Amino acid sequence: MFVFFQGSKTRKIPFPTRNPFTWLFLLVSCPNYTYEVGSWIGFAIMTQCLPVALFSLVGFIQMTIWAKGKHRSYLKEFKDYPPLRSPIVPFLL
Repeated sequence: MFVFFQGSKTRKIPFPTRNPFTWLFLLVSCPNYTYEVGSWIGFAIMTQCLPVALFSLVGFIQMTIWAKGKHRSYLKEFKDYPPLRSPIVPFLL
């Protein structure tokens, strides 16, 4: 989730821009996982289908494992990483 700027080889911490889809970077390290889990939960609610709900749960567990790993590596790599960011769910996980 790190951005390489044109002509630059250094990794930088992503921060929100005017694009509203980037605002979740204020709260979580892996907003792509947060959005994906949210969409699967919404799909499970719309379809009211148990297999979809179970798939959403298993997907959430797997993405939480990945997000926690990425979050730990970001904290090690960047000393000035924002301390209030959670791995996947704001203020919880």
